[in-house]
Amino acid sequence: MRPLGTLAALVGLAGLAVAPAAPADPGAPIRDCAECPEVVRVPAGTFVIGTPGADPHLTRAESQAVIVRIAKPVGIGRLEVTRREYRAFVADSGYDAHGPCITWDETLSRFNADRNRGPDNPGRPREARDDHPVACVSWSDAKAYVQWLARRTGKPYRLPSEAEWEYAARAGSTARWPWGDSATDGCDFANLYDLSSRESYAFGWEPTRCRDSYPDVAPAGALRANAFGLYDMIGNVAEWVEDCYTDSYIGRPRDGRAWVWAGGCSRRVVRGGSWVTPADRARSAYRDSAEIGTRADHLGFRVALDLDGRPEAR
Repeated sequence: MRPLGTLAALVGLAGLAVAPAAPADPGAPIRDCAECPEVVRVPAGTFVIGTPGADPHLTRAESQAVIVRIAKPVGIGRLEVTRREYRAFVADSGYDAHGPCITWDETLSRFNADRNRGPDNPGRPREARDDHPVACVSWSDAKAYVQWLARRTGKPYRLPSEAEWEYAARAGSTARWPWGDSATDGCDFANLYDLSSRESYAFGWEPTRCRDSYPDVAPAGALRANAFGLYDMIGNVAEWVEDCYTDSYIGRPRDGRAWVWAGGCSRRVVRGGSWVTPADRARSAYRDSAEIGTRADHLGFRVALDLDGRPEAR
């Protein structure tokens, strides 16, 4: 059965609707301080996390599709956290953001851990600007940032859960990508490994057959937003989320909360793909993971914000 037919049947049997389209006027983005990331109000709704009918040998958890209800609106970062925003955190907190970062070694034509690379000099792009997304950050670094942001503002900032992330990325879509089922239609929306990238980087896997004009990392928000007004949910840098990684969705919370273990875990979920990623590994439902200390020049994050007590947008 085709995945979309399965998805419709699964949702229909449950008597539930998939996520609503973005509201006509979601309100102005929220910014709680001058150096804080902007946050967009994402409406409540119900959706199917995963892809019914996916090959379980390739994407076991993804094939175990689960209906999830996002009961309340949630704030999701309009953009991936930028270098400027992350630098404010480091300067204010004194956080040690250094450490080896996995980056493309042009001499050896492979990815290597480079001790001279970090968020302040990730290597990609060669001339990183303040409005590029921060990269070379681990899950632990991203967690430290959102904890600092919560202290700085007195507001409940955190990392998105995996379910919140997929719901926000889909923005009401049940297709393979937020823009539809054709990868080649995505270069207006997503900075992935495409024909523009292949001219500079021969990674050994097939590029998406379109051009987004960016060989590697693009400035945050350079391409088109999805229906919720969120940029770069797919591509640019891959994004850490809160959840521990498991190769199964059986038993996961159905209310959108992060799935975490008592005592923590060593691997966390990574979502969205990046500028090094072929389109098939950057679908809305595709999952990846990494050790919590991993830093890479294609790995960043965005924030989430609990909106309890805030007035609804008009």
